[in-house]
Amino acid sequence: MDSNNFFAIQMSTELREFEQILKKLYQRNPDKYLDLPHDMQYTHDLLKHAITKLNDNDAYLSKLLLSDLQEQNFFQKDLDVEIYQHLRYLPAQTHSHSFFEIVYVLQGECINYANNHALAMEEGDICILAPETSHALSVFTDNCIVFNIEIRTSTFETAFWDTLSDNDILANFFARTLYHSPSHPYLYFKTGTDYELQSYLGFVYDEYHDKRQFKKRMMNAIITAFFIVLLRNHGSDVILPNDGTEVTDPNTLFILKYMQEHFTTITLKELSDFFSYSERQMQRIIKSSTGKSFSENIQQLKMKKAARLLENSDLSISKIAEELGYVDPGNFRNIFKKYYGMTLSEYRSKL
Repeated sequence: MDSNNFFAIQMSTELREFEQILKKLYQRNPDKYLDLPHDMQYTHDLLKHAITKLNDNDAYLSKLLLSDLQEQNFFQKDLDVEIYQHLRYLPAQTHSHSFFEIVYVLQGECINYANNHALAMEEGDICILAPETSHALSVFTDNCIVFNIEIRTSTFETAFWDTLSDNDILANFFARTLYHSPSHPYLYFKTGTDYELQSYLGFVYDEYHDKRQFKKRMMNAIITAFFIVLLRNHGSDVILPNDGTEVTDPNTLFILKYMQEHFTTITLKELSDFFSYSERQMQRIIKSSTGKSFSENIQQLKMKKAARLLENSDLSISKIAEELGYVDPGNFRNIFKKYYGMTLSEYRSKL
């Protein structure tokens, strides 16, 4: 089997040489509980001994022994993305790093320990881990195929947030989850058997192992496409964890998407009635998930839409105000000036 071919990996669960060594290590040492998280020093000592049995200078194996997981140490100088098939039976090593990581379960089941929360992941599950998140991945069956995609922080923020540029409320929610959630700094998607997503995973994997021209740009473009497909197909399939430390609600994503779709006319009362909440409950849900109140979110959406209309159309100010649901154009002018620090005419003249 060509180990660098994504299709070949999909079609086979055959253990690679080093995985066979790790499996024997696991089977011969049941008292070490290697499938449970251990600190880096403990696992490094085990891995050094196992690696000496190989006549292999694989770059991935050398990275398993890194103690300082900063971008400059981990990534190839000319690449923003690294992708590997996670080694089965690799001792679960608790670690953190300064870049983003995507865990994608292509087949089987595994346990992802993120900030001491055990996520039982299955086929199609995707977990996006924020930088400096303590985590350990436990993959201890022959038939489990998991991919790790590491992305430089600057590249992730360009690819992921630019994809969400037209969906400000969802962007606020995801940003708050990744950057301001002390107990759950990750996004967890259930995608099932999504062959479109799998194909993009395959594209980036095969490109990574190729040596063709424009490799970096191609990989970055594929990662952007991967995020577009993920958010297009599964933007509402995010699992919202709740261990009692954070306020979450099963309808949160539906509420935010409904606001995004009806922001020109929706009122807090209408939104609350539609989802059968009191206005106070609705305010709490919106504030806790986006960091902004209902009115702040609506105003942000209207101002962003106003800016786009000024940039991309010849509509009059009164017509733009009407499209955004403002009865009084004068009120619209005042809100816009306060938000952007300039008048509508000044904004348009700068374009």
